[in-house]
Amino acid sequence: MIIYRAMKVNPSIFRAYDIRGRYPEELSEEVVSYIARAYLKLYPHVKTLVLAYDTRPSSPLLAQAIRDVFVVSGKNVIDLGLAPDPLFYFTLLHHKYDGGIMVSGSHNIGSFNGLSMSVKRKGDDFAYDVIAKELDSIQDLVNKEEMITQASILGKVKKRDATDEYMKHVSSRVYLERQLSVIIDSGNGAMGFLPEKIFESLGCRVKTLYGEYDGTFPNHPPDPYQEENLKDLKEAVVKEGADIGLAYDADGDRVAIIDNKGRVVSGDFAMLMLAYQAIKKHKGPVVHDVRVSKAFLDEMRKLKVPTYFSVSHHNAVIRKIEEVGAVFGGEITLHFIFPKEYYPVDDALFASLKLAEIVSFKKDFAKYVDALPHYQASPELFIEVSDDVKFGLVSKLVIHLKKEGYSIIDVDGARIQLKKGWALVRAANTSPHIKCRFEGDTKEDLEEIEREFLVLFKNFGVPITQEHYDELGL
Repeated sequence: MIIYRAMKVNPSIFRAYDIRGRYPEELSEEVVSYIARAYLKLYPHVKTLVLAYDTRPSSPLLAQAIRDVFVVSGKNVIDLGLAPDPLFYFTLLHHKYDGGIMVSGSHNIGSFNGLSMSVKRKGDDFAYDVIAKELDSIQDLVNKEEMITQASILGKVKKRDATDEYMKHVSSRVYLERQLSVIIDSGNGAMGFLPEKIFESLGCRVKTLYGEYDGTFPNHPPDPYQEENLKDLKEAVVKEGADIGLAYDADGDRVAIIDNKGRVVSGDFAMLMLAYQAIKKHKGPVVHDVRVSKAFLDEMRKLKVPTYFSVSHHNAVIRKIEEVGAVFGGEITLHFIFPKEYYPVDDALFASLKLAEIVSFKKDFAKYVDALPHYQASPELFIEVSDDVKFGLVSKLVIHLKKEGYSIIDVDGARIQLKKGWALVRAANTSPHIKCRFEGDTKEDLEEIEREFLVLFKNFGVPITQEHYDELGL
């Protein structure tokens, strides 16, 4: 009998849908071993688990600690080693394993790392990410002293490389009308040269930037949502005369798109293009996060496609897709889900193939993008607010806005619906920030909305600074 003492951990590492913290101060080998034991305590039916990790120096150390707990507890481990989300989720879902843990800090830089945990529900063929309520239970178990009996028979570890099986599966689900010239930026993350292999297998001419694994991310932060991280990719697309550029985050669940003129294709445009593609093949609703453009909603309305708002997190979007039977879903932060074409996960490489399929049918991709309907939208503001404050502050602000008679959508914070646009304020689910975004029918409308609501938010306690005004060009 082994006694595991109660362990106090920083409660802020338990986010809404996953676990994130600094290594080793908050997320050490000891901490993740306690989390792994809590996972097994909460899901005793789990027998075989998938384990993978990204390129961060701490990731293999954390994965080893988790692996040891599984084995000592008599659980079998399918060990993918260093692998991106696409290989992790494909292995988990395609082979219907009981659950798994991906060790990755996603787009966070520095010493951050994290855990994304999945489990197969009883009676269900698919595994879904652990939700907030269960993470609370895991936190409670970590903080509780308990006695555990070591398994009489140790679990087995099976090393596995799912690359070839994955490539065959996803490439069979896409058709390219013509061969493309593609530039890839893997950002030294877990995607590596996997995208290049798949696109080359489809007859494309491919060049990869930063495909070497390096979790210090020496070339740029692994966040493709921030345009400053796409500078090298934009230049390479123009220099090579490529049809499309694609950039991934550290774990491979988000993809940014560069058109053939070297311009960033916004998440709003990507959502619209992929929704057009999906509803052309399948009838049904689409799901989107609260940051989506009014242009997207207008187009879906014209096509008589039902739309549903979701909390801004890919796991929440996936849940909503299941709930309403959607044919497509995503976030403007570059997460895309294709439930009728693939498994219900945000596989950025599969999304890349679907985007390439669109491009292959266009003579001039940039011209197609320019013709898409749009309004004037701001970048998303990231306003630093501690995790223990941000949700309470936004909740109070939502109550205030309702009392003042504003028309709001409160699925995730408050999306304030206005005659000539909208304003959004919400607490981030994965970082210590409050996030704001604005959209107006015209440039003048946008500026008016930005100025009005920045003042309102600041007066209510959101720490808006001159830097945020400068970021919006005000």
